[in-house]
Amino acid sequence: MWTVGVAWIDFSAVYESRQKEAYMQLRYVKTLEEVRKLQKLYATPEFESFRGIGATFLTDPDVIAAILPPPLEPADDPIASVSVSHIGVSNTLQPFGAGGLNVRCCYEGIVGDYPITMPMSTDSAVIFGRELYGEPKKVANIHVRRHGDEIVGTIERYGRTYIEIRGRVVEQIAPRESPETSRFYFKFMPAPDGRGFDNDPVLVRVRHTGSTRLVERLEGEVVLRESSHDPVADIPVRELLGVSYSEGDTYTHGEILTRVPGESFLPYMFGKVDDLELLASQGPGNSSAGSSSP
Repeated sequence: MWTVGVAWIDFSAVYESRQKEAYMQLRYVKTLEEVRKLQKLYATPEFESFRGIGATFLTDPDVIAAILPPPLEPADDPIASVSVSHIGVSNTLQPFGAGGLNVRCCYEGIVGDYPITMPMSTDSAVIFGRELYGEPKKVANIHVRRHGDEIVGTIERYGRTYIEIRGRVVEQIAPRESPETSRFYFKFMPAPDGRGFDNDPVLVRVRHTGSTRLVERLEGEVVLRESSHDPVADIPVRELLGVSYSEGDTYTHGEILTRVPGESFLPYMFGKVDDLELLASQGPGNSSAGSSSP
């Protein structure tokens, strides 16, 4: 069975018909067994041996209200979070660096986070999340560096470090099972003629579960710098609530919640792409190729 949106389509007959023909098996065309294995990986991604630095902070409630696409609504408190991590083991990807800037929100009583941007250090990590969940991913240089109790996480694109979290360990917290959390994404494709969408976007909920082996509380700071392609500085840090370093494993599962009228999402659809006019005006050699420290 092959999943398309919320419908199930049986391709067994197609494969059986093809198997009766004498044709060369190309790696671009998967067998039924290969499709089943790939679907299992898509359904149960694993991201293990992560280590990273993260922070939560209060921001401007008006900013959260303005940046959330309907039908998402602001949560009770104007909380935002930012993280810089390195994932060491996955069942779908090679080791990669990951980051994110999120704002707290809710949908029909479900409290979760809406990721504004999700830089990744490899193109395969970008492609996997964008195509499966609709994640707003871009390739970036991502590093988590530790020297004793001093920890720094940085994210850089086009030669500019626009996200930086730094801190010093002040205490270790007992490891614990991580509570299930939710993230909301809008999955869509632009129409081929450049006007609107080829279909109405879908609102996707991704559940995150896992565990942490190490949690350390830090005294530190968050810096969101100005960047033309990644305007994270538009999210002000009003009050830092906490900075931490953690190591553990994460597992994800996605589901479609509803379809969203395309006209209501149009103002938000370009948030996960670079400034196209600015790119066209820039000369060669200004690359955003990503990397991550192991």
